[in-house]
Formats: sequence, structure tokens, C-alpha cells
Amino acid sequence: EKDFGLVFLGGKYLATYARLKSEGAWNTTIESGGKYIPYKASDEMIKCAEKAQSLFNLDFTCVDIAETDEGMFVFEVSAFGGFRGLMEANGIDAANLYVDYVMEKIKS
Repeated sequence: EKDFGLVFLGGKYLATYARLKSEGAWNTTIESGGKYIPYKASDEMIKCAEKAQSLFNLDFTCVDIAETDEGMFVFEVSAFGGFRGLMEANGIDAANLYVDYVMEKIKS
């Protein structure tokens, strides 16, 4: 029905969005008619995503998580996802934040 994207910048948690599937679709992808909605992740979900993203040492990371009967399941850790989801669901301009982050790293 839905899955979640948890986004980190410089290893620090920014926000979460959910992808909600459209009626009749079997998955939540935007290409299948899904949509982004805001979501307040639990501390447990954030910790799970934080651990997953820490393994890759990326500056910008989106961790995709599904909740199953057996618990949370991380199905993707990406350096390319999260920009559109954060903007549409939370009004956060992650691209601009990322540029500011990189510029600070260059200066220091």
C-alpha cells in the first residue's frame, strides 16, 4: 500500500516521505500512479535507515523502507533518490540544501 523514503544529508536525517500506491496498482512507484505524501517516521524506522545509510558513507542518501509482517525491510539505499519526494511531500528543496552542503565542504 505504501513504502517510505528516509533522506539523509551528511549523515544527518532530514525528513521522510511515503509513496502511496494508486488504486489498481500493485506497487507504489510514481510511474504507476503512486503519489508522495508526508510521513512522520518512528524513531525505530529512522534508526534502521540511519544504520543502512552509514554503511555507504554518502553525502546525500535516500533509504527506501517497506513495513512487512516480519518488520521493516530496507530495499534500497541510493545516492540519487529523494529530491522529488521531499519537495512534493514536505516542501523541502533537497537539491538546494545539497548544494549548500557541498559548498561548505569545499570551503572547509
